[in-house]
Amino acid sequence: MEKAIQLSNLALKHLIEENQLLINGFINKIQTLENGWMKVKVHTKQGDKTLVVTPNSFFISKKALNAKQNPGGFSALLKKHLFNQRIISFSQRGLDRIVIIEFPEKYLILELFSKGNVILCDKEYKILRAMRKEQWKDRKLEANEEYKFPSSQGKSPLDITQTGFIKKLNASPKTLFGGCVEILNVSPAIMENVFEKLKLDKKQDSKNSTTEGKKILKELKNIYSSSKGEVYLSNGNIYSTKTSLIKEKEFESINDALNELLFDDATVPIVEEIKNKKPKDRTSEYLEQIKEQEQKEIVYKEIGEKIYLEYGKISEILEAIKKGKAKGISAKEVTNKINSVNKIIKQIDYEKNKVIIEL
Repeated sequence: MEKAIQLSNLALKHLIEENQLLINGFINKIQTLENGWMKVKVHTKQGDKTLVVTPNSFFISKKALNAKQNPGGFSALLKKHLFNQRIISFSQRGLDRIVIIEFPEKYLILELFSKGNVILCDKEYKILRAMRKEQWKDRKLEANEEYKFPSSQGKSPLDITQTGFIKKLNASPKTLFGGCVEILNVSPAIMENVFEKLKLDKKQDSKNSTTEGKKILKELKNIYSSSKGEVYLSNGNIYSTKTSLIKEKEFESINDALNELLFDDATVPIVEEIKNKKPKDRTSEYLEQIKEQEQKEIVYKEIGEKIYLEYGKISEILEAIKKGKAKGISAKEVTNKINSVNKIIKQIDYEKNKVIIEL
């Protein structure tokens, strides 16, 4: 089960920035894990990546994860619609806990709050299927319904104007701190740090705080537009910017934090002890190997680029070959049929499970 770990909305923004490598990647596989999490295999220029979606977060997994044998249902439907589809964009809605993954003809929306949900929509935001059916007074998550985004918990400091913020602040019956938290979609811990930095009185009346309000908004705009800072855990929350909270544990990245905190500790690999022997001088041998390796890397890089660019076509061809073999059609006949449309197959060998393609 997922531990009680939450991301601040700024940490979620930075997590999306960490995972921009998924853009232009192709969906290879979608599966459901035993604990209900969703596992998405994405083919990127950096190789295959496993995106894991939990009720409150998502991250690129560093572990091999076992999926359900016959999950069916929602993951099967997603595979039907998204297999071999390219990720066009990967973004957050404002500073809400909502992530939008855009494909050429679909949107996959992750609602990372409460029990969490995943919704597949067409480009008109018509719901094709939701992982869980839900209904509120003003919106309904069910097939054929129009997808409506939930109301934001305050305005993003990046979007609200100074005039608009001061107007709302002066009209607030709350204290300066309470008014700011109510008006803006900002983590309370981050707001606390801003007040400490600017040496402001939290109990000051909001109605007479125009000067202070301008300083607060300016500081928050700087924080929320800045790149990721130190990543740490405090009171079950992951932060990616400075706060006054005690750092229980620090991490290199938000992906690293989620991998470590949401999984049990991994087994430490055994490293063989190397005996201290006087090495033989093999400098010239190593230099030759390095030269050969560099030449191979250039060739492999070119091949890799070609495969990546033609990934969609290759996947379709392999799928056609599998279907042909299953129907008992000979390798020669399958080759001729595919080549009649696109002369790309050099050889198909059913016995060796080998296909030679000329790009």
